[in-house]
Amino acid sequence: MANWRVQAKRADFRALADKFGIDQVTARLMVNRGVKEEEMEAYLHPNLSHLHDPFLLKDLDRACEIIEERIREGKKIRVIGDYDVDGIFSTYILTHGLRRLGADCDHAIPHRIHDGYGVNPHMVSEALEEGVEVILTCDNGIAATPAIERAKEAGMTVVVTDHHAIPFTTVEEGGEMRKEYHLPPADVVVDPHREDDTYPFPEICGAVVAWKLIIALFQRAGREDEAMYYLPMAAFATICDIMPLQGENRTLVALGLPRLEQTRNKGLQALMARAKIEKGSLNSYHVGFVLGPAFNATGRLDTAEIGLSLLMEEDEAKAAAMAAQLISLNEQRKTMTEEGTALAMEYVQQAGMEEDKVLVIYLPSLHESLCGIIAGRIKERYYRPTFVLCDGEEGVKGSGRSIEAYSMYEKMQQANQSALSKRGEGIFTKFGGHPMAAGLSMKAEDVDNLRRLLNEQSELGEKDLEPKILIDVPMPLGYLSLNRIDELSVLEPFGNGNPKPVFADKDLSIMGIRAIGKQGQYRKLTLSYGGDASRKMDGLYFGEGEAFDEAICKAYGQDVLEAAYAGRSNPIRLSVTYYPGINEFRGQVSMQVIIGEYLLN
Repeated sequence: MANWRVQAKRADFRALADKFGIDQVTARLMVNRGVKEEEMEAYLHPNLSHLHDPFLLKDLDRACEIIEERIREGKKIRVIGDYDVDGIFSTYILTHGLRRLGADCDHAIPHRIHDGYGVNPHMVSEALEEGVEVILTCDNGIAATPAIERAKEAGMTVVVTDHHAIPFTTVEEGGEMRKEYHLPPADVVVDPHREDDTYPFPEICGAVVAWKLIIALFQRAGREDEAMYYLPMAAFATICDIMPLQGENRTLVALGLPRLEQTRNKGLQALMARAKIEKGSLNSYHVGFVLGPAFNATGRLDTAEIGLSLLMEEDEAKAAAMAAQLISLNEQRKTMTEEGTALAMEYVQQAGMEEDKVLVIYLPSLHESLCGIIAGRIKERYYRPTFVLCDGEEGVKGSGRSIEAYSMYEKMQQANQSALSKRGEGIFTKFGGHPMAAGLSMKAEDVDNLRRLLNEQSELGEKDLEPKILIDVPMPLGYLSLNRIDELSVLEPFGNGNPKPVFADKDLSIMGIRAIGKQGQYRKLTLSYGGDASRKMDGLYFGEGEAFDEAICKAYGQDVLEAAYAGRSNPIRLSVTYYPGINEFRGQVSMQVIIGEYLLN
């Protein structure tokens, strides 16, 4: 059962509304998102001056000096990225930018299955054979110590740019435990999560770190304005890597989305056209759930080089054909994901794992590129930290997705160290990630040990495992107006860290129900509110329609459900969380609500 709670942050909402010329509801929503009064002007009116100086990143100046020197010397530079959206866009920003600065520069992205995540010694050996003298990483490298050692032994220059957590071990010192961080032996490491870095907003993605380096290089070349070409790409990756849309991230996404619509990049133009995104309508949803997955699908089912090639393409006809290929791959990925999710849910039930606080699901034949997506689906279904594992080329591989109360990367560190202390070797052969997501490799015989260790050390209580529905404002439908709904747009872009507002109303009556969607899987409700049958508004529910019907049957009976579908009088009452919207149809403008959660009264 989800726990519905109203956010109770206090402030003088009337004074804030008067000061910034906004509705009190808008003021309350900003306060709920932790926006301080001194930050509200920047939140409401973001501009380029709100972006931080690139040189605030530790050792970025040194990275510039090394790269500039290698460009002057004519050294061959290879950018090595990652196979997700952040990695693809990071690689594009660095490769394209360095070439414009006169560098002899190419790129390589690991193949998810054959190479695995990040730089590995094999890729370094290939680079040496091809005459590469400088390796520049992006969105990876912070945990690639063996590969970087190989490169340095061969006399190569290595510059690491990354945004992932710094690897650490826990050591005892003076009776207390402390973390000892380990940087790879590169010539320079640029990562805002370095212990000695004081960058004001470290929660930036790999593409933003790459963009900061390009901005700095263009500044030093007297061409700073040209670096703004890459702002839409940095914004795109920020959304797709699920970075918190707060502070600097919110600013660059708010500024980057309008520029993305106007981009000169032929590949992005072609993909937006293929996805039928109308001019003036692009938002963070389109990037995160339509365009971004098309890039991700290349790295999951084929090679991410396809996605990168689309960004690099200058011919419109070729870009159009490549965009069609990306969309096709993503459709294939969607089908495989649905099938894999069904298998994972069946596994949980058959293995009797419903009581586990951390789910470890092992599906040997699953395509390894789908582990993370399916882990996210199962995590949402059961509200448990979830790992989905499959067989890879060398042992078991997998991905995890977490919940708010469980720092996944740290718990993996703890499990690995426990295994190391007991048997002399860790439980993982390779792992890395964030508090909310992680990737791993391990031996098949250790899967059960992993499940046991993670559950023994979870420290999760029952309250931690209850989904929390935070309501911003309990707002009756009668309070809505077209102007009030329109003003909510100042809060966009929505995403992680700046979620779409959640409103709620209770004691609504259902005057009618209709199945909608291609398979009739969703529901359109006619709601009456305020105890007045003449006051009506449409409510759209995009959850599981059949489950909604079953809940009504269970609470009220089949005859009542049939009456609602027929538009006849019935006793159904419910409370809902919602987000308001405006529906325009055949010249008629009306208000409607998108229903999130519901409770039958």
